[in-house]
Amino acid sequence: MGKDRLEAFTDGVMAIIVTILVLEIPEPDGATFAALWPLRYKLILYLLSFLTIAVYWNNHHHLFQITEQVSGKVLWANNFFLLTISLMPIATAWAGTHIDSFAPEATMGLIFFLVNTSFYVLIKTLLAVHPADSALTTFFGQRNYKSWFSMGFTLIGILLGFIWPPFVAIFSFANLIPWIIPDHRVDHYLQSKN
Repeated sequence: MGKDRLEAFTDGVMAIIVTILVLEIPEPDGATFAALWPLRYKLILYLLSFLTIAVYWNNHHHLFQITEQVSGKVLWANNFFLLTISLMPIATAWAGTHIDSFAPEATMGLIFFLVNTSFYVLIKTLLAVHPADSALTTFFGQRNYKSWFSMGFTLIGILLGFIWPPFVAIFSFANLIPWIIPDHRVDHYLQSKN
């Protein structure tokens, strides 16, 4: 199977997730800038959740630029990734409404952990169908510290959430730092092929 349909489906689902995410922000109650203040946590979490989706979309794009083979297992791994990331709007809305409560914050952290895990599973599933000398294996097969860092950092945030619930959100978004930093190896490889 070609990868084009998988990428098109992923792009469509991601677009819907972002749309749902913004629709979870209620209209300000009033006609002054002060009316935005009660929505500050929802707006902050919206911006950070949007950033999260954008970061994963960018990394998914890089991953599939050098993907040569797609199997049935890859399709299911990609669907698992989409399932986990599609839960972000509800978690973001709940955590934004109850910023000082552990259950909503921990739920958001758990969903971030599942997104990290599902992306790791997607990478591992892709590696299983590619030969050892493929570009994908070269770039993603040996060093996959980003995934482990993200999963570990999110779990630390959930544990610290028992002390102060906003730690969950802080650590969940801080785990994006290694993913935001561009990995130019894929770009250089693709340019060298042209």
